[in-house]
Amino acid sequence: MIIPELTTDRLLLRPFTMGDVDRVTDLLQRPEIAATTLYVPFPYDRDDAASWIVTHEPAAELGRAINWAICDRETGEVMGTIGLEIQGYHHRGMLGYWLGVPYWSKGIMSEAARAVVRYGLDTLGLHRIEATCMPHNIGSSRVMEKAGMRYEGTLRDYYRKDDGFTDAAMYAILRDGK
Repeated sequence: MIIPELTTDRLLLRPFTMGDVDRVTDLLQRPEIAATTLYVPFPYDRDDAASWIVTHEPAAELGRAINWAICDRETGEVMGTIGLEIQGYHHRGMLGYWLGVPYWSKGIMSEAARAVVRYGLDTLGLHRIEATCMPHNIGSSRVMEKAGMRYEGTLRDYYRKDDGFTDAAMYAILRDGK
């Protein structure tokens, strides 16, 4: 599988390149992002970004995951990322994302999420796309709802985060739209 480009009214979703290392590093210099994600450390450095980006192409080739850079369609500026971790046997995808703080509350992630959910259901033929967020992350919950996902429940102490555990609010959409 290759990582295709997807477009929306305002966005271009494209594969990351090594040329994006500095931009990703700059965007992830905000502790607010690490506080609401599971796998983004803080502080974040160039080696973290490079090590992460080089995993994308092999993961896509194996059909395990697709990660896109979320870019402004006019300027090409990278604003964040969105991806699908694919569990082929179960015809299921796990949506994950982060967005640079200057771009929060502008509808950017909702627009990207709708495009990726549509791609996963229509093009990849997935039966279910799910996503989780920390229950206090209201912005992420709204993104999932705007992408057509429904709240399914809270998984108690589901993830290990830092030195403790955190709950996960589970959202999902099925192929038939339920």
